[in-house]
Amino acid sequence: MSYDLMVFEPSAAPTDRAGFLAWYASIARMGDGKLTNDPATTSPTLQAWHRDMIRHFPSTLAPDGSELLDIEDDRHGEYRFSELAMFAGFRWEVSRHVYRQASKLARTHNVGFFEVSGETAAVWGPTPKGFYALLHRNE
Repeated sequence: MSYDLMVFEPSAAPTDRAGFLAWYASIARMGDGKLTNDPATTSPTLQAWHRDMIRHFPSTLAPDGSELLDIEDDRHGEYRFSELAMFAGFRWEVSRHVYRQASKLARTHNVGFFEVSGETAAVWGPTPKGFYALLHRNE
């Protein structure tokens, strides 16, 4: 079982729950045709989030898809990139640690955060008033 999340450019995502989930599904299914292992394919703010995140949870894959690290190590993650979003998967055993670090960095870099594997599948992001808040979740 894996713990999965997505960080994204807030301006690109629909603000309503149904629209957001459809947008997420389209990107996750590679609807834009550009889901890669290369962080250079995503936005500068998402690249910054990724650079900070891999200091704590390094990637198991190189941009060309070759394996970099021992995937048996719990503190490593698998990252996939599109122009406006980034997906990350981790071992369930480190989910609490990943959540804390990933959500903290999302606030720091002002990007959206979707806890895909979370119980409520919560989506967090910046608000029009400049706060970082819960935008929507499963009820």
